[in-house]
Amino acid sequence: MITSITTVTTLDLPPLEPYRTLKRPLDHLRRGIFVAEGEKVVVRLLQSGVRTYSLLLTERWFERYRGELERHTDPLDIYIGERDLINTIVGHDLHQSMMAVAKVPAPSSIVELTDMLRVRKTATFALLDGIVNAENMGVILRNCAALGVEAVLVLPSCCDPFLRRSVRNSMGNVFSLRIARPERPADIEPLRQAGMKFLAADPKDGSRDVRTIPLPSLRCLVLGAEGNGISTGVLERCDGSVMVPMAPGVDSLNVASASAVLLYELARRR
Repeated sequence: MITSITTVTTLDLPPLEPYRTLKRPLDHLRRGIFVAEGEKVVVRLLQSGVRTYSLLLTERWFERYRGELERHTDPLDIYIGERDLINTIVGHDLHQSMMAVAKVPAPSSIVELTDMLRVRKTATFALLDGIVNAENMGVILRNCAALGVEAVLVLPSCCDPFLRRSVRNSMGNVFSLRIARPERPADIEPLRQAGMKFLAADPKDGSRDVRTIPLPSLRCLVLGAEGNGISTGVLERCDGSVMVPMAPGVDSLNVASASAVLLYELARRR
């Protein structure tokens, strides 16, 4: 529901502070909020059930989505400004003059995911270890949503999945995913005890071709940092390693690209 509509000619109003400080997303996360940018991302946010507080947009966008905003369950404060004013936030129209401030959702717990595994015959999870680039994080999350991953485990060695660049590069698909935040590798043990097998994405010698390896019905693809790979504490808890076969002279793929190939193969052979 719309609780207020304010036409703004300046961004110096206190309620617009999160938009003015768009380039300081870590400050936002410490306060439990994030900023979503762009039409598709904001629309997915509104449809996701994630608590949304306000929108900053042009009159054209407001009129286009007014009905949806009026039907929305959360109370929404709407701020309408000219495109040139909104574009001063980042200097160009990266956000399509449509943004929203929302609450970072509470993470899923390992207990919840373990209970889910106990009643499922098949499931695909992803575990992210050392993914520090927000663009890569966002693309991986988009791939996970597109290829049927039921839950994503994000270790503290990763950047936050609700950084604005991650949210933007996920095209808002981050809102549809169960995201758990285990504090250390040992926290995945209940999942292993429930039957989940962890498969490390590793291009090194000894890894098996993902096209031919027997795949368990409960499986979690582990993706690590592009430079250092998967950390020892995670790797020692993996049940095997998989790789994408490549042409001679090429030793690896970008981690986001590798995630798409590997997750597609896991989905194809579900």
